[in-house]
Amino acid sequence: MRKGDISVIRLPRGLSDAELARTALTGDDPVSYGELTRRVDALAGRLGEVTAGPGERVAVWLGKGTRYVTAVLAALEAGCVYVPLDGAQPAGRVTTILGDSGPTVLFTDHGRLRQLAGAELPASLRAIVLTGPAEDPGEPVRTPATVAVHSWSAFTADAPDRPAGRGRTPDDLAALLYTSGSTGTPKGVKISHRNLANFVGWALEEFEVGPDDVFANHASFNFDLSTFDLFAALAARATLWVVPDAAAKDVSALAAGIRGHGVTVWYSVPSILHLLTASGALTPAETRSLRYVLFAGEVFPIGRLRALRGVLPPDTALYNLYGPTETNVCTYHRATPADLEREHPLPIGTPIKGAHVRVEDEHGEAVDAPGDPGELVVSGECVTPGYWGREHEPAAADHRSGRHRTGDLVTVEEGRLVYRGRKDRMVKLSGYRVELGEIEAAVLRHPAVADAAVITAETGGRTGIAVYYVPREGVKPPNLLQLKQHCKALLPPYMLPHSATRLARLPRNANGKTDYRALTEGAAEPPS
Repeated sequence: MRKGDISVIRLPRGLSDAELARTALTGDDPVSYGELTRRVDALAGRLGEVTAGPGERVAVWLGKGTRYVTAVLAALEAGCVYVPLDGAQPAGRVTTILGDSGPTVLFTDHGRLRQLAGAELPASLRAIVLTGPAEDPGEPVRTPATVAVHSWSAFTADAPDRPAGRGRTPDDLAALLYTSGSTGTPKGVKISHRNLANFVGWALEEFEVGPDDVFANHASFNFDLSTFDLFAALAARATLWVVPDAAAKDVSALAAGIRGHGVTVWYSVPSILHLLTASGALTPAETRSLRYVLFAGEVFPIGRLRALRGVLPPDTALYNLYGPTETNVCTYHRATPADLEREHPLPIGTPIKGAHVRVEDEHGEAVDAPGDPGELVVSGECVTPGYWGREHEPAAADHRSGRHRTGDLVTVEEGRLVYRGRKDRMVKLSGYRVELGEIEAAVLRHPAVADAAVITAETGGRTGIAVYYVPREGVKPPNLLQLKQHCKALLPPYMLPHSATRLARLPRNANGKTDYRALTEGAAEPPS
């Protein structure tokens, strides 16, 4: 893959001897481009024999590491669709996703396979490939007679030199990324080669990256942020540090990895960057190699962004990327010095190449007046084909026409999109429309608050605003009255909080975002 000629996603081909000798994956198990190509080809060759045809799904349920990457690339090389599962996902959710996606092959390990004991495996499954030693001391797991169980080494032994040739077109599916559905059942977002190629092609044009760069892959492979880490790094012939699961929330390990591997490109949700800066683990000594710091997935409060800017080299570029899984990244904004003087978070910016945006009111009419809010509707090559097995749902018609209604409210200011909150987090209180995200932003400006989330809750027979917050270390936590007094200078009376609950930390979902459902259900960790 090179700039300008990306149409399908695959491991780079036609590399010189010098390029083949370069490190592709770094970390505990460094692998060169030459060795990675050999491993991918061997695995893809066997997948070509086991799977019946292009488009069959290959599920991967492993801890993050070299073999996870190899399995993903081999699936793509064999013309298959990879279905990534976070290594820490519970077996019940994994069973649901396997049943929905209907994979032919599952890559996992002995321990995780044992978690599936007693579960009904999909009838589509023909092979399970286990990492780790061929002989495992634990209890064997009985699998249907129709499912062959292989060790990784046995599966790749005597594999064809190259996979059976299978044509891939830009419209073929590359991945199914499962997100949390509104009903609580995961739903698979279909990602085509065209979607990924459009995004990677834009990234290579926007960011001046090449073989000397080192990308950090912090996100889980089931999160769309990982598609940038993996596929843009490979397209640039750069090195990828696959951050192991054990280090994902260990600020000392992350900071040491940035410095030790000489990371030049970092991409994560803002909450991780905040953890790194607030803990003091990220210092100018650790960040001196960073050329680009990208963030997406949630709002980055401006005070926290200033703190991050303070530990980065002056020439490190900061980018706010935006887009739901259904569009991957569709808009972007490069932060300027003036942006850091704002009182409100960064704009989400302007469309990437191949994406088109429109702001619509509740009647589907274009919102033309600057500053007036409306729903962001995205179209173009970034919009995915829709949801797996849900072709008759209302959103499917939009996706077939290349449109996605984001459910996000935005305004246009000086030609740039500004995120204003979620339609589904817009509530009505005392006759007023209230965006809960605006209250969160106000609470976060309190000098004693490190983190905060806002939901609605029933108190005394009425719906009120409930604040959950984490205080800064070394300062006295504010009480409800003090938070109200603080917010009174920023918000109208009907938006002031009715309750305030102090927590040791906010609950987070697998993607690192605030888990509002856990707060609603009372599943949050109280202070010690």
